Amino acid sequence: MKNSMAAQRMTDNARVTTRRKQLKSAIILFNNRHSTMPASVRDISETGARLEASAQDVPDTFELIIELDGLVADCAVIWRKVNLVGVKFLSPPRKAPPKRIQVVQALGPKEAPSLRRKPRT
Repeated sequence: MKNSMAAQRMTDNARVTTRRKQLKSAIILFNNRHSTMPASVRDISETGARLEASAQDVPDTFELIIELDGLVADCAVIWRKVNLVGVKFLSPPRKAPPKRIQVVQALGPKEAPSLRRKPRT
């Protein structure tokens, strides 16, 4: 048991490329794009990603779309846990026009607060 845990730690640390932490929604497409499943990208690198999805429902090979980035990648499952899936990219991810745009707006007041009284009208 200890040897397998040590081997797992070694493979985690011996990655070809570094992972970037993310939290983005994604779509898993399979069955010739006739079936879809929602997922979340937890981290990503140039060679693969860690997805949060129902691990037992994810097929062995599929297409991954990250709408916000316009990224499309063919993937193969490397490992599965209860709700996490590790995938490798079968070919370099392709860029496509983003399907949606993230709009971030400030929630605070538009003007700086002032202690002066407003003129009466």
